[in-house]
Amino acid sequence: MPKGNTYKTATLDTNLAGGTKYLALFSTNPNADGSGTELNYSGYTRKSITWGAAAINGSVGEKKNTNLIEFPTVPSDSGLTAAYAAIMNAATGGSVVYYGALGANYPLIQGVKPTVPIGSLIVTES
Repeated sequence: MPKGNTYKTATLDTNLAGGTKYLALFSTNPNADGSGTELNYSGYTRKSITWGAAAINGSVGEKKNTNLIEFPTVPSDSGLTAAYAAIMNAATGGSVVYYGALGANYPLIQGVKPTVPIGSLIVTES
């Protein structure tokens, strides 16, 4: 049985409230338990996320980032590829809140600065 619209947005608001949430990049699927391989190039750290209000888009509840999320520039060819992302409840360690594949695979070569534009990180509940 599907959720009503009020509960879709309430679920998003509840799950993404209660302290800072961080975006982490992974080369392998983080899975619900965070067991994937998080990126580890020199200077990499998880980045905090600022959220807008949850809203209904068609039949789906969604919440989007309102800040530009910028990771450090890759200092040298790492051989890594960013393929997945997870929203984490801590700057290090912690638990996965939401996770999924990126829209494409992004090779992390020297000079690349992984960036998530405002409104491009979208978490959904249906």
